Order: sequence, then C-alpha cells, then structure tokens
Amino acid sequence: MNRNQKLILIVFSAFISIFISYWFPSNIGKSLTIDSVAIKEEKAYINQTIDSISLKPTKITKLYDSGNLIGVLYDQNILKQEILKQQNMLIGTDFEGYNISLDQNIYTITENSCWNFENKDQQIIDYLIKNEKFVIKAFQIDIFDSDQNLKDTVYVKSVDDFSEALKKFVLCFTDENTYVKLSNHQDIIDLETYGQQDINVYLEETIKAKEVGVNVDEVFSSIDDIFHYICYGRNKEMKYYTVEEYETIAAVARKHSMTSTQIVSLNESLTDINQPIVAGQKLNVTYFDSPLSVVVEQQRYVKEVTYPDNSVYTYDEDLRVGQVVEDVAPQEGYNDALYTDIYVNGVISGYRQDFVKVVVEPTVGQYRYNNAAYDDRGIFFSLPCNNPYIYCDYYGYAGHNGCDFIDLYNPYGPVLACCDCTIIEKGYESRMGNYYYVDCSKGIVMRYLHMNVPGYYNVGDAVLRGTVIGQIGNTGVGSGPHVDVGVYIDGVQVDPCTVLPCEQAGRR
Repeated sequence: MNRNQKLILIVFSAFISIFISYWFPSNIGKSLTIDSVAIKEEKAYINQTIDSISLKPTKITKLYDSGNLIGVLYDQNILKQEILKQQNMLIGTDFEGYNISLDQNIYTITENSCWNFENKDQQIIDYLIKNEKFVIKAFQIDIFDSDQNLKDTVYVKSVDDFSEALKKFVLCFTDENTYVKLSNHQDIIDLETYGQQDINVYLEETIKAKEVGVNVDEVFSSIDDIFHYICYGRNKEMKYYTVEEYETIAAVARKHSMTSTQIVSLNESLTDINQPIVAGQKLNVTYFDSPLSVVVEQQRYVKEVTYPDNSVYTYDEDLRVGQVVEDVAPQEGYNDALYTDIYVNGVISGYRQDFVKVVVEPTVGQYRYNNAAYDDRGIFFSLPCNNPYIYCDYYGYAGHNGCDFIDLYNPYGPVLACCDCTIIEKGYESRMGNYYYVDCSKGIVMRYLHMNVPGYYNVGDAVLRGTVIGQIGNTGVGSGPHVDVGVYIDGVQVDPCTVLPCEQAGRR
C-alpha cells in the first residue's frame, strides 16, 4: 500500500469515528427504554428496554389500543394461543361455542426498525386480559325513539334470541293469531258483527342490530334475560303477590289491572291461563316499564244504547185525581258503532270513532196525569259511567259482591246515577273509600264505592237517572280507578247485572 492510500484510509476511519460519536453518543454501553427514546414520539403502556441496535432494519409488530401503543409484540402466535385459551374457558357456560376475538379497538402495525426490543409478550397479554380486551362475537341492539334518538343499547348472543324475547313481549298485548297474520302481511277484515279484534300491532321505536365484539359480562345470555329487560328495562323493582284461597289466574290479573296472558308470561311456573293456582303461591305482578312501546289498534263493533229524553207529562183534568195514563211507553234506542281503540303496552291512550249508524231511535214516554205531585212510575236503569267497561264481575274473586266498572277513555270520569233515586247514606270507609247508598224505590237500594272525592249530593237529595253524582276513583282498597256498584233487593245483595243493562258494557 503506497503512502497516498494509507492517508486516505486514515482519513476515512477518522470520519467514521466522528460520525458514530455524533449520531449515537448515548447508545454505546447503555440500556435504553422506549419511553426514554423518541420513536415517532410514541409512549407505550408496557415499558420495554432496547436490547440492541442494528444498522440493518428488521420487521417489528406494534400493538395498539384505540390509537395508543401498548407495546412491541415479539411473537404474534402468543395472541392466537391466548384467544384459544379464552375460548376454552367458555366451555360449560351459556357462551360455549361462541368465537373469541380481540376488541375492535385493538390493532397491530408492522414496520421496519433498527431497534431490537426486550420480549414483554406475557405482560402485553396480561394487559389485554386485565382491560378485558378479549371479547366474544355478539350482536349490538340499538333502540331508537320515533325521532331517531338513541334510547338504549344492549348486547345479545344472537338476533334470533332478541326476536324471540320481543315476540313473547308483544304477545302480552295481542293474540298469536293476529301476530301471525300481521307477520305474514295478511289483511284483517273489518268487523261486520258485534265484537272486537286487533287490527294492527307495531313498535313506536326502531331497532337496529350489528355484529360486534363485546365482553361476556355485558351480554344478555338467555331469552329470559332479554325478556326481563324488554319488560322492565335495567333497574325495575319487582312486585309479588301471594295467592289467596280459591283465587284463579284471572282473579289475580283483575286485581292488578293485568290480563291472564300477561300473568302467565311473567311467571315461569305458569304455562296456561286456566292452570290452577294455590293459596300461598307467589306470583310476579309487576306491570311493564319497558324501553319499547307496543302499540295495538283494537277494533270494536258495538251496540250503543241510547236513552230517551225525560218523559212528557201532560195535565188532564178529565182524569180522576191521582190517575196516570201511559199513552206512549219510553223505549231505549240503539246505534251500531265501530271504534278503534289505541293501546300502548296494554294501557289505553286514545280512540277514534270510525262510523256510527242509528238503528233504532229512542222513544220518549208520553203520560197524562191529574196529580200535581206526580212521581215517575217504574224504575229505569242505566250504567254508572260513560264508555262503560266491566273490569271485574260479581264474585270475580272471593268476597267481591259488586260489579267493577271503568270509563274506558277517562279513568277518573264522572259517576252517573243508575236510576232516579234519593241519597240515603254518604261517607268514607277504609275499604270502601268514598261511597254512596241510594234508594231507587220499590225495595231496590244501590251503592257506589271508591269514588275519588266525596259525592256531590247530600243525604236526602233526590237525583235523576244519568245525573253526575261523583267521580271515579281508587279510594279505599282498590287496584286502579273504577266504581264498584252493588245492588240490594229487599235487603238481599244480588248480582248488579240482574237489574243493570250490563250487556251494554264492554268487557276486558
């Protein structure tokens, strides 16, 4: 080697030494950590040292959680092994057979690097376990209100499970025959004879489903769990009732303003509405407080009785004193009417009258008399409220010796006198609430119980049939606003429907 070549070699060696000293002054003979060396300004959850530095870049895998670096993964197979382990842990649980995956916010990036990192794979796995990043494949159910605002989100194992629970809930408010027809888009023909039927059932809310990864603890694992959520939401306090002797499912349902079908649906021990129950049996009677609103449009074709105006009395001096002659007897008339009642989760929310047809006009009574103090002859009875529905019949349950009426469209509507009568007793009692006893004459006495406020008339007042004498209520011992009517004939209590025109009332 000549002198010039040696000089060039010495200069090149000096240049390399200066270059290394300038660019890597802190990397010689020292142990470094990710958080002490800027690698694209990233901070990691797992503190990893840098074992060595290579001038030739190699591929590394970075694991991220929602955009934040967890650490550098040495062996990607460890993720697959842990997923398999987590999946095996589901054996024998409600989630056996379901796939485990990483949370959707976990992802990896592969890039070239000159840094060789310490192996912290187990710590990275521990981080994923601690922060519940191993999830099952489930379905997210989003519930939106009518304005498309998100009401709630729940997670279920399958859409089929949610659909089955939802169907069970809907059948608490309509019958299966209607459900099947509407599900198959079959037309329901309008009623042409007296009766009632459901003609439409729908949800006010919109439900959307998508597959996601979610922690096992957040998932409703059974249809029963989903059904309970649909019935009551997340934090409903349950109400239970202890069956009394001789009670039926129907009697328990009436006591709690529910239907027999609803009672059966809410109690796993019951399978049929006619199933016998025994004294001491505890039943769930919690009414629905659902995040969903099942709207049922129920059509009613009814015969509506119309009453004549007050009879016309004409003085006739040719008659003997005290004599009354009936020229035209008063007669009821009736209309045929079709209504559509709107129920939301079993509670009436409105109605519309689709048509009404006068079939028979009522006849006004025509009388002649010769008595200035004439009293109307006979007793003419009508029902105790507007839009009358019989909620509980005479002896609908043990000890019930009246007939419960509700106003279908106005829970606290007026109480009407059922006959021309005189108030003979008025008061308040712990079980009866605000009450009236009235004398209808000819040995017939009636009573009205549970009125919201004391009656509007006083003892000794005479009132005509149809007069508003009070307000429907729930005072005393009751299970919702209603008026309990009782009838006594010659001192013996009888079924009120032996004198009242109960056939004019609807029934629930």
